[in-house]
Amino acid sequence: MKRIKFTELGFKKNFDTLIAVLGFVLFIIGMVASLGYSDEKYATLVSLSAIFILFPHIKNFFYKNYFLWNKKGGNIKINSKSKNIVFSELDFYEFNENKLSMIKKNKTNLEFSLLDIHQEDILKLKEILEKYIKKQ
Repeated sequence: MKRIKFTELGFKKNFDTLIAVLGFVLFIIGMVASLGYSDEKYATLVSLSAIFILFPHIKNFFYKNYFLWNKKGGNIKINSKSKNIVFSELDFYEFNENKLSMIKKNKTNLEFSLLDIHQEDILKLKEILEKYIKKQ
């Protein structure tokens, strides 16, 4: 059974935002210092900041299935199908036997196969969607 990596976005929810902010601070310090001083240490500080800034985005490439969300929407990738969803644009969602169907307010249908997904992860996905989307 495949697992889904769940990550709630936000400054208080995980360290990804903190790492990106640290990267921006290092970048600003490195750029200001490199303008005033011609030292290689500050150039490495700027390149190190790029790693910190890109870390939250790059780490998701290592997961086959993930769901990143905040209170407005999220990014879901299940079984190689990835979609960006906005909770306010979703009209209806439904869990069938091995499928998650979401219908947007413009009547666009999004379907994700839940075949070989761990049952605990399906239940957690249901909880998150119930919290942010009003089911009719």
